[in-house]
Amino acid sequence: MAMTTADVEQALKTLEPKIQKSLHQTEQQNREDLEQELKTKITECFYNDVFEQAPGFWEFAEQFD
Repeated sequence: MAMTTADVEQALKTLEPKIQKSLHQTEQQNREDLEQELKTKITECFYNDVFEQAPGFWEFAEQFD
């Protein structure tokens, strides 16, 4: 199931606090570029259905039985 633009925007809004917290681990002059790159990569993952292809916990656990 492909994500809509609204879904991606909501996901980015939800992830915003984590992104901002993570940006404090990098130097000030690199934060804006890194923030843009992170948001671009997250958006690409949603549009490429990367998250839909990931197995759930039980599917993952069954691989080790």
